[in-house]
Parts: sequence; structure tokens; C-alpha cells
Amino acid sequence: MLERVGLPVLFVVLWSSAFVAAKSGVVYATPFAFLAVRFAIVAAIFASVSAALYVLHKASKRPPKVTAPVTQQDVFGTVAVGILLHGIYLGCSFYAMANGLGAALTALIVSTQPLLTTALAIVLFGEKPRGIQWLGIAIGFIGVIVVLSPSLGISAPILSLLASLLALIAITCGTLLQKKVGNQIGLLKSNVIQASAATLFFLILINTIEVPHIDWTPNFIGALAWQVLVVSTGAYIILMILIKRDSVAATTSLLFLVPPTTALIAHFWLGEPLTPTTIAGFCMASGGVYLVTRYAARPPS
Repeated sequence: MLERVGLPVLFVVLWSSAFVAAKSGVVYATPFAFLAVRFAIVAAIFASVSAALYVLHKASKRPPKVTAPVTQQDVFGTVAVGILLHGIYLGCSFYAMANGLGAALTALIVSTQPLLTTALAIVLFGEKPRGIQWLGIAIGFIGVIVVLSPSLGISAPILSLLASLLALIAITCGTLLQKKVGNQIGLLKSNVIQASAATLFFLILINTIEVPHIDWTPNFIGALAWQVLVVSTGAYIILMILIKRDSVAATTSLLFLVPPTTALIAHFWLGEPLTPTTIAGFCMASGGVYLVTRYAARPPS
């Protein structure tokens, strides 16, 4: 019971903190350069851990674990997941926030993912969300709107708005693809491949469409360290575990809690005001997520 509740709660807190850390980081660096450095470090960390475990296994002289062979299709699928979830989703989100779109509006757009993901999961995986789950999704979405409503009356640059919509499509497709290919490659190998793919993706971007710049201040280093150690090696691994363990609808519905939780973190971290409207919206979003996760989608017949 503790594992089933604790992992989702920890994921929401860590994933929400990423928005605050990103907001701090893009002040000192261009978005794609920031992400290129982040995922180069993440790839190196996962590769080092993988190599160390391989050496320890060899030294133990235990018989190798029998696993299904990894096919070229599995690798390509994992690369695609890395580009979608790390490259396009984060790249577009960071670009949008760095070019005039508010973090609140960006979070709201991305938080509509469960609606799109659930609809696609019905077609692709035969998942059948119950009526009460649809009610939970509706309540959660309304709760997010209530939390972010004070920030929505702003003019948004069209290009940044389109970037955030592309981020929504990317995280939706990446989540569904991970559900399909996640069981084919181990979690550690998968993270090495995905982080490496994202690094190459951002290296291409900073050599084509961005003039990279990084101001290596203590604040930037702190934001980078948080993104690498807490978000990429903590929250993302939990996300992969949840996707593998639970239904797509139940897992992605947790993202409804991200904007309200971000508001709470920003209140204590950045001193942003926490109003009764924010608290009410948080409660609504929490209730909606509970309905979706409590009544898991029926498996396909």
C-alpha cells in the first residue's frame, strides 16, 4: 500500500519541482544549451552505473541472467521515446517559457495530456476508462484551471504557444510509446539510450537554430544539479516504473497535480503568494486524480 501511494506522491513532488528549477535556470542559459548539458551529464551517470553493475556482476562469477534479446526495433523505439519525452517535450517547454510564455500557462497546456493520452490509449491499447475516471479527469482539469486562472489573462506569443502545444503532443506520444516498448529493454539501459538520444538531439539544435549561452553562476549550477539529480535520475525513473505498473490513464492523470503542487513549491521556494483560490483548485485536482487512480481502467477484453 505504501509503495502504491508513496511512488505517485514522490513523483508529483519531484516532477513539480522541475518547473521551479527550470524557471531559475533559463535566466542564465539558453534553453537548448541548458538541456544539452543536463542530458549529457545524465547519460554519463547512467552509463557509469551500468558499467559498474556489469563489472560487479562479472566479478561475482554468477551465471548471466537469461533475458530476451534486444532487437534493433527495441533500440529505435527507445531512442524515439527519449527524443519525444526528453527532446521535444522538454525542449519545447523550455523554449516556450524562455520566450515569453508564462510557466503557469505552459503547465496548464501540458496538463491536458491525460485527456489526449486516455483517448489514444483506448484506440492503441484497448484500455477502457470507467465513467468515474472520466469524471475524475474533468474535475482535475477544472481544478488546474482554478489554480492557474489568475495567470491566464495574458497575451501569449504565438510561436511559444505552438511550442507548448507541440510539447503536449510529444509527451503524450512518448508516454504511449514507452508503454509499448518499456518492457523490451531494462530500465537502466533504456535511460542510457534515451538520455544519449536527447543529448544528440539538443547538440543538433544548438548547432543549427540556437546561439548557445550559459552563465555558470551558482544559481545556474544549482538549477542544473537539481534537474540532473532530482528530476532526470529520480522523477523520470519513477515515471517509467509507474507507466509499466499502472494503466496509462492512471499514470498520466498524476500530471493534473503538477501545476497545483508547483504553486505550493513556488510559495515556499520563491515566496510566491498562495491564495485561497490556489488551495481550492489544489483540492479539486487532488480529488480528480484520486478518482482516476482509485478506479483503474479495465483491461482489454
